[in-house]
Amino acid sequence: MTAPRPDHRPPGRWPPGPAAPVLAPGEVHVWRARLDLPAPAARRYADLLDAGERARAAGCRLPLERARHVAAHGALRTVLARYTGQAPADLRLHRTARGRPRLAPAPGTDAGAAPGAAGLDFNLSHSGGLALIAVTGTGTVGVDLELVRTDLDHRAMAARFLDPADARLIAALPPAAGRHAFFTRWTWREAYAKAADVPVPRRLSTGAQDPTTITVGRWKLSNLPLDKGYCATVAAFEPCAPAHRWTLTQDRARRTTPIRSA
Repeated sequence: MTAPRPDHRPPGRWPPGPAAPVLAPGEVHVWRARLDLPAPAARRYADLLDAGERARAAGCRLPLERARHVAAHGALRTVLARYTGQAPADLRLHRTARGRPRLAPAPGTDAGAAPGAAGLDFNLSHSGGLALIAVTGTGTVGVDLELVRTDLDHRAMAARFLDPADARLIAALPPAAGRHAFFTRWTWREAYAKAADVPVPRRLSTGAQDPTTITVGRWKLSNLPLDKGYCATVAAFEPCAPAHRWTLTQDRARRTTPIRSA
């Protein structure tokens, strides 16, 4: 496999997202949310969480880590509310045996209906001061976001967690390029594993690839253009269109009924 070319272009346009987004068949939407919030916005997000989310947040050792965890899960609920028309605090989430979150049907609906309320599948990743939330109405989706850390020995990490071919490639690159290559390849594996709900693979058998799109069997992995210092990948089951990218603004969530395409 070849090393990904460093992307020196602007990180792409992530405009504010719609209040009632439309998910066409085969579409994936990815929302970017900032996690270092003013106190009023942080309190609003904290009020949205359920008991399990609050308990997991309380398990974070550092105050900044705890605040970002709360903000990420509050942002997730705010985004999902735009698709379901439910209030963010009313959404019922459960987890698979591997810990993958899912939407439970709203009270009064058929519990045996399609997995995920309203047929939605979603995934959350957060690192540093950013979160990404991926949503689809077709199949499953996974997203991974990593802050490119300069305090880690990326060559040792590659030797430990990636296959030997990738580790050799990364070891041969200059430090900055090698670090970017490691974190890019790590997001490939994490996004794929989260979409497929499988363990993170050491070896990832990829098909023909360009600098931004990779195929793994029938899964399409797409690198996402982000702020400098981050790597991110979204994984979705083919066929799927290029992801729509939006920013979640910190306005108060409005209760809306989304218009869904056929």
